[in-house]
Amino acid sequence: MTPKPISSKVPSLGAQASRAVLWNVLFVPLRMLAEVIQTLVKLTILAPVSYGILSLIGSTTSALGTWIDLGTGRALPKFIPETIRSGGPHAVRRLLLAALGAQTALLLVVAVAMVALRDSYLSYLAGKVAQADTNAVGQAQLLAFIGRFGPLVIGAILAVLLCGIFYDVLMAYLSSFFKQRAWNSITLAAQLMPPILTAAVILAGWDIAGVLAVMVFVQVVSVALVVWQVLRHRRESAGLPQPTDDGRWLPEGFTRYCGVSFLMTATDFLASAGFVAFFAADALDIAILFAGVNIVRVILAYLYTPMVGVQVPLFTRVRQGEGGTLLGAYQSLVRLQVLLLLPGGVGLLLLAEPIFGLLRPEYIAAAPLVWVLVPCLFLESLLTTAHNALIVYERLRVIIISRLLTLICVPLVVVLLPALGIVGAALAFGLARVLAGVWATGSGYRLLGLRWPWRWTLRVALASAVMAALVAMLGAFLPPADPSAHGLARLWMVLPLAAIAGAGSIVFLATLRLLGGVDPQDRRQIEQLRLPLKRWLLRLL
Repeated sequence: MTPKPISSKVPSLGAQASRAVLWNVLFVPLRMLAEVIQTLVKLTILAPVSYGILSLIGSTTSALGTWIDLGTGRALPKFIPETIRSGGPHAVRRLLLAALGAQTALLLVVAVAMVALRDSYLSYLAGKVAQADTNAVGQAQLLAFIGRFGPLVIGAILAVLLCGIFYDVLMAYLSSFFKQRAWNSITLAAQLMPPILTAAVILAGWDIAGVLAVMVFVQVVSVALVVWQVLRHRRESAGLPQPTDDGRWLPEGFTRYCGVSFLMTATDFLASAGFVAFFAADALDIAILFAGVNIVRVILAYLYTPMVGVQVPLFTRVRQGEGGTLLGAYQSLVRLQVLLLLPGGVGLLLLAEPIFGLLRPEYIAAAPLVWVLVPCLFLESLLTTAHNALIVYERLRVIIISRLLTLICVPLVVVLLPALGIVGAALAFGLARVLAGVWATGSGYRLLGLRWPWRWTLRVALASAVMAALVAMLGAFLPPADPSAHGLARLWMVLPLAAIAGAGSIVFLATLRLLGGVDPQDRRQIEQLRLPLKRWLLRLL
């Protein structure tokens, strides 16, 4: 049966962006729940030394994936909309094939190198386990696994890299067309499967081997889902008007843009926990580092979800003259992020210790990492909005300088890690990210006329301060975690924590409304968006 083509009438920019935000918002609770479950399962059931080695293997995958990506992951969301306008679906298909082919060729080189150096890499992992001050029985079991099943580790890394090539390229395709329903559905499936399967394999006694198998299985299923959605979209788009195809494999400027994007991706990895983990003394320190980082990122990812896949396509279409102004789009995005990130970050700072009390006693040491990382990573997320605008407007010199500034992480981690321990490592990459973001935002002011919404920021900050007073007072009455409880038995404390967070949110919104609520222009913009419970939201704000 021939697929029914969609209407030839292309939705307006506002309708596409609104629909993207709508699907992001609708999927927030499910995605947040999946991410929380996955993080808690790993941190409470897995031994810290096993979690540390898994994190180190993940860092290896990230490092290699950064090189293999060649910058296409950041470039495709910009060039796919331009290519569909200039050359149609056939030009987009050639662009995707070029990206996939180049990355697959690099993966073959990586595979040969990994096989040749497998003994050295496995000895490195074993050394991190042997140096950890932890349970001797679990330590011996993990060392035996690395010695016996080393080829499984190498194979899992290569399989994840192969699937990651197809997943990233095709998800960029969906994001470029504001297919947030499909994008979020696939992301949700990819986030729901790991916690469920991870808990099952760990409880079955498979430990790190089971987790590696789950990593590969989830990647394979996720790729299958995204391939299906891309093929479906291509069939539906068959009825749209087709521009003349010029026969080019790569659009003009794509290679140069990929070069800058690769610099961004590489420096992004250098200014991350994945990079500084290689400097940690042992697997236990790595576990504490990633426990703190992952708790911050879980909350940050939840709060940032409405912006996922929206900023670059939105700025691209504004530049093409399809509606709106750059300043208006920038300030709207920043206002929404300030509304979400500022109170969320304050709440996380105040509740960091009780949150780690839900986990193992070893992870209490990760609370200071949260106090360092929340100001750095939350501020960097806000500053990234100007960075995305500069990317779309191809201010490449500014972007290059911004990314080069993150290289300060390398000397910082060398200096701060011996002085402050694993907290110094977190501070090193956090400061590097903030420095790059400050430069990008200042350049956006100078080159693009961007202006920060200071009045709105002050209003949200005052409301957050009132919320902080209540959360701090209620947090003082939280009972300490039972040190004799293990694993999931400690998680009952999530109920009073959730109650405190809910009370803080109510007080924040009430205070914000008393301070004047949203500005008139923001109210008009919200009225134009397709959001669930829009009337209630406007009344509340």
